[in-house]
Amino acid sequence: MSTIAPSPLSNSAIAEYARRVAAAHGEYEQGSRLDLMRLVGVLGGRVETSMDIVAPEALTVHEPGNFTVHLPPLTSDRRDRFTIAHELGHYFLHYLHPQQQGRMAFGRGSRNRAETQANIFASSLLMPADAFVAAAERYGHDWWRVGDEFGVSPSAASVRAQVLGLI
Repeated sequence: MSTIAPSPLSNSAIAEYARRVAAAHGEYEQGSRLDLMRLVGVLGGRVETSMDIVAPEALTVHEPGNFTVHLPPLTSDRRDRFTIAHELGHYFLHYLHPQQQGRMAFGRGSRNRAETQANIFASSLLMPADAFVAAAERYGHDWWRVGDEFGVSPSAASVRAQVLGLI
């Protein structure tokens, strides 16, 4: 896997891009929880869980509208949701937006601007700002309960709260 060129989009533009993806393709389940597996399917993707205990979290794009998100076998559903959304961030920001063609692979793990951008996309997709602020107020900033509403970890909810200036 080669180094991924970061998107020229600003953080706020990335958050807006994620919102538009959800609005154009997404369907929310109960409350504010994005039906992530439906979204992956609509986009032409699939999610595969490896049997290899040390398998990486990764994305393979075969061509536009044909990609696979790879998950390791021993992670939580909440972690998997964030990983899938993160890999969708790579798909939109680093493959579709720059109009890449052909096969590309994206791996997770290093800290760089492209990885940060994929995290911004993921948190914005899974925890839309308006719904997140409302949930934070409703639950008195209890990040376990807020995380439950969006299907993410309390840690992911807390980081989103920090980004949105709630704490």
